[in-house]
Amino acid sequence: MGVSPVNAFTPASEVTDPDRFAGRDGELQRLAWALQSEGVQMVIYGNRGVGKSSLAHQLDLLSRGNAEVSDRLADPPPAPLDFLTVYFRCDDSVDSVSRLLLRLLSDDDALAAWVPFRVVSKQGASELGGRLSVKVVSLSAKGAQSTTSQVQELETDLVSVFQNALEAIMGSGVARDGVLLVIDEFDRVADRQGMASLLKVLGPKGVKFALVGVATDVQDLILDHQSVARQLSDGTVEVPPMTDAEMRQIIDKAEELLEHRYSFSEDARAWISETARGHPFYVHLVGKHALLKTIERGETDVTKEAAGLAMAEIALKGSAPVQEALYKTAIGHSYVRESILKAFASETDNEIHTTELYARLRESLGISAAQISVYVGHLASAEYGTVLSKTRSRYYCFKDSLFKAYAAARPYQLSPEEDGRVEPNNGIHSQAAPSRR
Repeated sequence: MGVSPVNAFTPASEVTDPDRFAGRDGELQRLAWALQSEGVQMVIYGNRGVGKSSLAHQLDLLSRGNAEVSDRLADPPPAPLDFLTVYFRCDDSVDSVSRLLLRLLSDDDALAAWVPFRVVSKQGASELGGRLSVKVVSLSAKGAQSTTSQVQELETDLVSVFQNALEAIMGSGVARDGVLLVIDEFDRVADRQGMASLLKVLGPKGVKFALVGVATDVQDLILDHQSVARQLSDGTVEVPPMTDAEMRQIIDKAEELLEHRYSFSEDARAWISETARGHPFYVHLVGKHALLKTIERGETDVTKEAAGLAMAEIALKGSAPVQEALYKTAIGHSYVRESILKAFASETDNEIHTTELYARLRESLGISAAQISVYVGHLASAEYGTVLSKTRSRYYCFKDSLFKAYAAARPYQLSPEEDGRVEPNNGIHSQAAPSRR
């Protein structure tokens, strides 16, 4: 039986089901080899919205011996893998490596069930040099109820406790191939001091880490990356934007889940792929809304027109709230600034050269290069969301490629008349007509 149309695409969550997972064959194969390589640690990095977490979930399944994921590989493991795997997502409370270790040891869905003692933060303790003083409560038996005779408290260093706990788990033989700790959104950890030393110390003892986060290179995630270059040499996986074929595969899988009751036209597929710019999040988001728009009309063929209307509704209804809020912050009440933002977003290169772009903007908006520079300065400032960053003289890039794709595809919110400073010129609206709100 097929799925409901509202669940054929899943923009609100990463893909965990192998049947829904599209593309990334090369990246998955490299992770499979890294899992089987002694001492190798893993880093999965890339831009926001390119599918890092979905890939990490497939790594989680593969490490537990999942046959569906293994069958996708050109070179599968000779036998099903057997890791004790913990998938942990960092949040704002995890502000240091020490806090991360404390959560891993104390959370029930992390390692707490496998550790024969409880670890709690020492009351009033402070972190110094990346180390957190903790209180260890030892139990006479795993799962036993604490009594006065069974409990022994010890104030000690968390890093040492963590290392000892992992060594004990490994020594128990709970998993043949070792322990895998998948740490998602690792980039949210403000203080990452000490992670490199953990990778070096625990790697030879059968403990693997897979650090997942938004980054342009490994150095963005691991401060002392050079000290663990050997451990990361075969485990560093950059997740690039998806190819056109991979994005179309997402739509193929959705049609299969719908048992082909609905289909996407070639024009719709091409438009969604171009709009998404390699971000599977947008394929799922636009695909879902285009499908629902088609069903609303009583039709079964999803057209390019339906996809375009879906994108307008996404902005209107706030279905991409983070990107929409940033878009409104960036443009403020200025049609000129919105036009400049969309002109930058329409450039396909990651690094945008301003000389030719400024010339086109001068012609379409009728303002000077100096005025354009002022507005570009706005877009690079905190007041307007810092959506642009200057990389070198006459070159800018977007700080978030996911937002860049959104800004390029979103219909205009303002019009020249609403700005009050520029005469109407519809040439700048070649991609999308302005919407009066």
